[in-house]
Amino acid sequence: MNSTILIKKLIDENSKSELNEYLSNVWNSVWTDKGKYNYANLRLFKTADKIRNIIEMGVDFKNKSVLDIGCGNGTTLMYLRKCFDVNGVGIDISDNAIRDLRSSISDNKLSFYLGDHRNLQELKNDQFDIVLSFGVIEHFEEYNLALAEARRVLKKGGSLVLIQPHLLSFGVLQKYFLRVFGKWKFGKQKDFSFHYYCSLLRKLGFNDILYSTFPPYPDMRITRMLDKCIKPFIPFWGHYLYLTAKK
Repeated sequence: MNSTILIKKLIDENSKSELNEYLSNVWNSVWTDKGKYNYANLRLFKTADKIRNIIEMGVDFKNKSVLDIGCGNGTTLMYLRKCFDVNGVGIDISDNAIRDLRSSISDNKLSFYLGDHRNLQELKNDQFDIVLSFGVIEHFEEYNLALAEARRVLKKGGSLVLIQPHLLSFGVLQKYFLRVFGKWKFGKQKDFSFHYYCSLLRKLGFNDILYSTFPPYPDMRITRMLDKCIKPFIPFWGHYLYLTAKK
């Protein structure tokens, strides 16, 4: 059973109210009860947490048109569809991921396409209320082109939401450590600070830029512990950099 089917089953089995309480119900058990909380639970747990953080930054998903660039196995769009009744489009560069999504999900409010963040040629201008990009643009050099494409397909007043690995985090040291020992699985990755991202977004014409930082999840135990120790003294320190910006 592929990961899309596992997560779809988990979402379908929960009501909206149960999913809204997913964080409080699962927070402790998800990291300790390995027999019950598997890959699908972990992915849904992280998705629910990220969406909660984004909402607290002022983004309203209810009944919106949403583009998820780098949608992977579709967890984010399936969750948003269930809880906020979005119309969603997912783009991913992996043909395996898109094939699994198309074969597993039958919903006229969700569609999925093979594509590249730097060239969203399948999509029209001014099409979406919200564009999401979680951990994508740091993997290639043309990140400014990717952000320009995201702005093109946003409606006027629409929101871009980025979640990026942050330069100002001990996660950078963990990445180098994994590379030295041949355990890094994510290819090329270039990390930037919140200041750089904010400057880049302003140059590309975005406004109302907000940012916040968060520690990694407990599956990055040492980095999480170190980041949480530093954050009280350096408020912008943290592994996950969340940015929202308006067109």
